[in-house]
Amino acid sequence: MSGDIDRARDEAERSREEHRAWLHGPSSYLAAVARHELPVGETLRLEGHVIEALPDAFRVDGELSGPRTIEAGRYRLRLSHQNAPAVVVLDAEAPRADLVPDWFPYDPAFHYILALEPDLADVAIGSTREHHRAATRAGWFRFTVGGAACRLAALHLREPGVAPDALELYFSDATSGRESYRMRYLDVKPESAGRFVVDFNRAYNPACVFSSHYNCPVPPPENLLTVAIRAGERMPKGTNPQR
Repeated sequence: MSGDIDRARDEAERSREEHRAWLHGPSSYLAAVARHELPVGETLRLEGHVIEALPDAFRVDGELSGPRTIEAGRYRLRLSHQNAPAVVVLDAEAPRADLVPDWFPYDPAFHYILALEPDLADVAIGSTREHHRAATRAGWFRFTVGGAACRLAALHLREPGVAPDALELYFSDATSGRESYRMRYLDVKPESAGRFVVDFNRAYNPACVFSSHYNCPVPPPENLLTVAIRAGERMPKGTNPQR
């Protein structure tokens, strides 16, 4: 078991270093300078490209495309569908907020192997913009923190570009809004025999903490924990983090 934890710790540290480097790159959240809403059926001409929003995809310069980032000279255009299409403009040369990601120290106590308690239901969760996000609740994960019983709903977003087997936890906890951002996310990975790795040391901030040009899911009320999850990503260091 200690070997598994050591590997998990090493993987988390590598992921953190990669994230630090990515935030300095041309496709970073911090490079976002504008957002263009693009309702389904409408067309946007931007930086030499013609982009049409379709119900479950885009058409870019006459070719079908899923959500992705396309080159546009100085700029990069991030095609974001989420059933409410938009184009986020990235400019690697623009001034950026002085933000540095930060994490709690790796704590094995927040690394769980859990069974999923099935409870399928179609749900709608809030977002940081005006519309709700369609999701499927796959079930519940139950665990304890410091002896306190907790549970979280595992969700799958029903949106173009989302892998069919993707499961995520959107949650807030007693650190939210103080030590950590007001909400965090965690990708859940299958282990074996219906069990999953739920490692809160891999919890991460949504794009919205770095830029207001993104649309981020908001945890449903049942995923607001009263315990403190002092694991995973904290509030960024620096000036002007989004609140």
